[in-house]
Amino acid sequence: MPISEQRVAIVVPTRHEARNVQQLHEQLSAVLTGRHWRIVFVDDSDDETTDVLETMAALDERVTVLHRAAEQRHGGLGSAVKFGIDFVGSAADVVVVMDGDLQHPPPVVLGLLDVLATGGADLAVASRYRGAGSASGLGGATRHLLSRACRTCAHIWLPRSRPVTDPLSGFFAVRREVLQDVQLRPNGYKILLEILERGRWSRAEEVAYEFQPRNEGRSKASFSEGLRFLRHLWLLRWAGGQGAWHDHVLEGEPLRALILTSEAPPVVSGISRTVEMLKEGLVARGHDVDVVSRAEFPRLLFREVRLSSFGLFWPRFRRQLPRYDVINVHGPVPTLTEVFLMLALTLPRHRRPGVVYTHHSDVAISGISTLCLLYNKLVESLAHTADAIVVTSGDYRDKLARAQGAPVYVVPWAVRAPAPRARAPHVPGRARVLFVGQLRPYKGLPQLLSAVNGADELEVSVVGDGPMRPELELRVKREGIDNVRFLGRLEEDALWEAYANADVVVLPSTTTAEAFGLVLMEGMQLGCVPVASDLPGVRHVAAPTGVLVDPGDVESLRAALTGLAADPERLRQLSGASMERASLYRIPHMAERYDHVFRQAAAHVRARQSRAVTPGQYSDPRSFLLDLTKAVAPGTKASIALIDLTAPGLARVWQDDREEAPINEVPLAAYVAKKFKPVLAGPEVDDPELAKLMQDEGLSSSVMVPFRVDRGSVAVVGLRADDDSGVVLRREHLNRTVKLLEAARRGAPLAAKDLNGEA
Repeated sequence: MPISEQRVAIVVPTRHEARNVQQLHEQLSAVLTGRHWRIVFVDDSDDETTDVLETMAALDERVTVLHRAAEQRHGGLGSAVKFGIDFVGSAADVVVVMDGDLQHPPPVVLGLLDVLATGGADLAVASRYRGAGSASGLGGATRHLLSRACRTCAHIWLPRSRPVTDPLSGFFAVRREVLQDVQLRPNGYKILLEILERGRWSRAEEVAYEFQPRNEGRSKASFSEGLRFLRHLWLLRWAGGQGAWHDHVLEGEPLRALILTSEAPPVVSGISRTVEMLKEGLVARGHDVDVVSRAEFPRLLFREVRLSSFGLFWPRFRRQLPRYDVINVHGPVPTLTEVFLMLALTLPRHRRPGVVYTHHSDVAISGISTLCLLYNKLVESLAHTADAIVVTSGDYRDKLARAQGAPVYVVPWAVRAPAPRARAPHVPGRARVLFVGQLRPYKGLPQLLSAVNGADELEVSVVGDGPMRPELELRVKREGIDNVRFLGRLEEDALWEAYANADVVVLPSTTTAEAFGLVLMEGMQLGCVPVASDLPGVRHVAAPTGVLVDPGDVESLRAALTGLAADPERLRQLSGASMERASLYRIPHMAERYDHVFRQAAAHVRARQSRAVTPGQYSDPRSFLLDLTKAVAPGTKASIALIDLTAPGLARVWQDDREEAPINEVPLAAYVAKKFKPVLAGPEVDDPELAKLMQDEGLSSSVMVPFRVDRGSVAVVGLRADDDSGVVLRREHLNRTVKLLEAARRGAPLAAKDLNGEA
């Protein structure tokens, strides 16, 4: 694209910069004459800065002001930049980010834009540490020292930041495509680190500049910002980025998934039915799905407290993990959910499967509320060590979402469509009420009995079993509550018949242990009107076509039920609306959304594996391998195989002539990883095992060089020549490959010159 046609948006975060922004605007206007540009100020000010900006916008249509109220400013300066980038969207070809305090000289913007327009780079960074650049504007030895220390930490912990000498720069330009479909979650002022780690870039260039002293105002840097930076760095390290490695590598590819849950069939419960339907939907989409439940590990039960011995079986469980692309953990399940999430962190990042945490509800047990609160906080924190979080409603998304953390997806549960059946005729002036669920304290059965006692217009059926059943039946008998009957557990066909014979399905739960209410949706399919407690998640199901009541409020529950009995027209209207709404929640819809989340998590794994085998100065394995073949032996094909020594048959392979590709059996690479020594495999190889492996793979000659990634895995770099290439790999090629890999691992670019000689 010609430079003159480049659409440029300059995003400038401001806070109390009233005396600087006018000068910035004037200088940019002079520098960018003849260009298509606009400037977006994202203003977090509480002083006259906002008025100055609004006046500027009124005089120049190229100026946009986005003022954020105090409650919108979480996430610091980085979130302000993201706010501006999101606002610009596809209206610009290039986004420039710079400060509003004049420490970033406007003339440098031209250099950044020219690099993107003519140099083929995806990202152009203004660097204080490149060539004639200078950080003198920082002021003070302490700030200089902290800046260099943070830069060093970034290079050590984030390999993708190494091609850039100034990864903490707040002054850069980026092509729109680099940010497309990328979830930036900045926390603090170093958003460039987010883009380097998560963005879809292949090449970054730098433009040297002199960081200017502040013209007016005060620096936003502080001790708290420093702590925020270190936390951000740590989260980027374990969470990993998206990056160029994610480009559609998983489209249509079947995944191997493991669901770890509290309950699964043949257990009868809402969670069990949900897991069964989720597996069914994912298998229908071509995935291989296994289910492991808490019941497979010995446990200790004491009333509502259930303690699992899962942690004792971790070594055996861990050995099975390489088989899977994704682990879907359903929770919270005390002594299982948090134990898995913590132990998963002990795995090397590139050997950890994709982890998707599905949050069902908070733990709420009577008598230990403080302990439950602390446990729920622990699980919320550990949830963000996963690659993604799934919740069933916006309530829990708002509760779990963090500016810097795992992405949170809302995927409501599904219900199985029942066979068509006729509803029993409604009796005017009466309401048939159905409760379905486990008879446990949090389900609110005592409140339901109090609410319907003496209400002759209500006929209540209780389906289910549990530890409270004897107590509840005794109370019904003792108090003479003659409009309640207990049906126990019902087979599936009988349960659907019970729904068809009811007018109302009730869920009077009293705590947040209830988070969705699958039985409400089941009843709604057959025309039952939902009456439920106003709890997070539950209200999402019941409110649109039913009645919400205050949790534990007997009078509120009684009024809701008797009110429906007295208003048959309202009952009829809500019944039809409930059936229509429930038809939207089907298994294929749920499976499709989980499929998307699983693929995102699996892509995170591939990204972590890619970074583990790629020298830091390269953005992806493919570009590294292309340089390697040019430097060693043009005409050959190169690959990297990441071998897990505990499961060598499940290697991950990258090749130079296509995107990342899975290969189930890589015996030649596994052989070299096991021997852990460079191998030259040619026509005269005298190792029978090696000769057979070469014959099986149709190779005429090959160079294989291993390097250790960690104690449990080895990467094998291979150069291969087939019969059509006309190339025969010899000892000098092996030696050159070894030397080049040693240089690359030290950060040097690959080059063939001056690398002849013995390794």
